[in-house]
Amino acid sequence: MSTESMGWTAVTEATASQVLADMQASGAAQLQQTIVRFLRALALEVGSAVEVGKTPPGLPIDINGIVWYSIPIPWENVFFNYSIYPSERQIRVCDLIWVSVD
Repeated sequence: MSTESMGWTAVTEATASQVLADMQASGAAQLQQTIVRFLRALALEVGSAVEVGKTPPGLPIDINGIVWYSIPIPWENVFFNYSIYPSERQIRVCDLIWVSVD
């Protein structure tokens, strides 16, 4: 999910990418697209917050010197963690947890 642009981007690490692929493979393609759009919008929101010195969305958790922000999307049964890389103008989504209720 990254292109050459002036805006901020969201990058999904391997584990999060696999969960998104699993959503699509299991017939939840619309959910997968909703999450991708959510992450793109979040990247812009985080970028705006960082650029003006405000706290980005989510619960901050320091793990080995890297601050991760945890966000639930309760209406979609999805939770994820992201970290911020201002010099690269991106957020990186590491953990993406999807609770599938059938």
